[in-house]
Amino acid sequence: MTIDERIAAELRRRSPQVDEHLAWDRIQSAAAKRRRGRAFRLVPISVAALGSALMGLILFSSFFSGPDLASDPGSSFLGTWVNSDTDGSIQTMTIGSQDDAVEITVHDVFSSVCSGAPSTMTGTGRLEGKRGLVIPAPVLTCDDGSQPVAMSGPPLEDPLRNLTFTHDPGTDTLTDNIGAIWVRVGGNGPNPEPTVSGMWPQSSLEEVREAQRLADAGDPGYTWQVDPELAAWAKEAGDAEIVTRFLRDELGWEEFQWSVGGHGGSSEETSAGLMWATESVFIRCAPGLTNPLYPDDPAGGNCAPTIDEYRYETVSLRIAQLGLQGPSGLWVVSRWVMLPPSDEPMTHGEESFSQRQIEQMTPPSDAEATALLEAFLQARIDGEGAQEFLSHPADGEIPLLFATTTGASYETSEIELLAGPVWPLGDMEFEVRLFAEGGETVVVQFIEVRRDDTGRLVLVYPSGSVPWQTATTENGMTVAMAELYEFLDGEVTFEVAQPWDGSFAGWEESPTMTTLHLDGTHEERLVVLADPRPIETGCVHGPAPGDAEALARSLMSDPDLEAAEAVAVHIAGIEALQMDVMAATRANLCEDVGVPEVVAGGTATGLEPGQRMRLYLIDYPGGSAQVLAIAIIAPEDRFESVIEAATPIVESFEFHTD
Repeated sequence: MTIDERIAAELRRRSPQVDEHLAWDRIQSAAAKRRRGRAFRLVPISVAALGSALMGLILFSSFFSGPDLASDPGSSFLGTWVNSDTDGSIQTMTIGSQDDAVEITVHDVFSSVCSGAPSTMTGTGRLEGKRGLVIPAPVLTCDDGSQPVAMSGPPLEDPLRNLTFTHDPGTDTLTDNIGAIWVRVGGNGPNPEPTVSGMWPQSSLEEVREAQRLADAGDPGYTWQVDPELAAWAKEAGDAEIVTRFLRDELGWEEFQWSVGGHGGSSEETSAGLMWATESVFIRCAPGLTNPLYPDDPAGGNCAPTIDEYRYETVSLRIAQLGLQGPSGLWVVSRWVMLPPSDEPMTHGEESFSQRQIEQMTPPSDAEATALLEAFLQARIDGEGAQEFLSHPADGEIPLLFATTTGASYETSEIELLAGPVWPLGDMEFEVRLFAEGGETVVVQFIEVRRDDTGRLVLVYPSGSVPWQTATTENGMTVAMAELYEFLDGEVTFEVAQPWDGSFAGWEESPTMTTLHLDGTHEERLVVLADPRPIETGCVHGPAPGDAEALARSLMSDPDLEAAEAVAVHIAGIEALQMDVMAATRANLCEDVGVPEVVAGGTATGLEPGQRMRLYLIDYPGGSAQVLAIAIIAPEDRFESVIEAATPIVESFEFHTD
């Protein structure tokens, strides 16, 4: 398991504060989760300025159980730990005891708050009860003598004050209240920890800067590290020369493949500028051999395992521009980790593909998969017992499980294999057809056969490669079940059916905003905001208006907008205002989002040229906000159809206040 992926896994499990990119992952996970027939809260995650600043400051934590540190210097709390920062550098932390105190020292080889220079943080702590440690006033200094500067938020002393730490004995990791996770150097847990290696082909920021100078001068020994397409996100990491050279020259791999669980790119703001980085997972393929378990698979057929019949040598590596950013900037491997094996079986979660060695499963036979599906379909025809074949209890709420929309029972069925077994986990995708009323009514669904964590074959709906909106049809018409979303801690609820789905953009979520996308596109979206604030001159967010009418007047007087006169409507039985808004011809662009904003909400409420917004403003009846806004955004040529698609959502709004 890589250090960064352990961070992601732990944050998803227990931390309420995540950095921007983990928020994106968590929003995707929430958006993909089925909530059929029951309340499901789409948890909006804010990207706190504190989190991004502290992650760059090497925050950490430790909970431990057992005797006091001072009386037991060999306790699990003491030792040397390593982590990787969001800017791609390696940090090392030592924890020791002196008399009745605990002392820490943290070294960062590339500190964002020191403009890329190394930094050192020290502090003395005290035990609190049996399982706590507090560092009251840690001090961070830049090794080059410069003063550390926080990227945003309060001075560094404030977020560093009274750091509290915990230790997880099960994984032998240290985790702070911000969520950064540290792995013990030389740990001897149930699985060997990965070896973290540093930068390549340069080994320090100074060497990177010198290499950049030589590349700018046209030296072919360094120009190969420049990749404008990669900087423009026009190329996958697996196609970058910096990656292929590293795998061949540094690791000695002749044949390799980008893992099916590889990560994409992300941009990170540092004091030195915008750094573009990407974390990817690669596996080594046995040269010249066909994969005996998946000989015909287009992805894995020519990639035979290199450890045994099932396991592959696996490396996680991060490439980044640590000096000059942009098309002329030099790329380096800023960190790489040889991933360890795991005692746990491979699963379909992205974490499983990016935390440990890739391991393929023995695929099910056609006979096994067909027998399972036939038994499932017969149970549906019989009208009972179909749920036991499904991977999760909630999947028992498959649309039209036992009958058609008119209540007609099923009489016969058919099965057709669409794809698979798919490497590396052996998934098989099927189309099933159920017939009722003498064949006059046909229900078509996509079902996936896969192995669960125990190796048992189960059914999953819908198939991962099939769009949600076409997962079930009846006589060619889409059938989708509505999902209940909660907002403002349940004060507001509304129902969402596919093809609407939760936002994939983590920065468009906060405790007071939720974004839905139509068919997975950013152009067509529905945004719910509590206490929306108008945009004033210079793209400054103005004060929250006292009521809906005041906000409507502000929008109509905004020179960057073309806002129609507000008209009275009703939402959930409450009086509201409705108005259409477009960006003015020469509207000022807000630098942060690149488009004019209508109300505070970043890209969620920004209007591209040719887009229109239907805005509903509601004086919120007795809840935790004064004004509630519902915004529907779409290109002008599809505006009416998007409004029609959004109408059931708007009509489903309910307010649950005293």
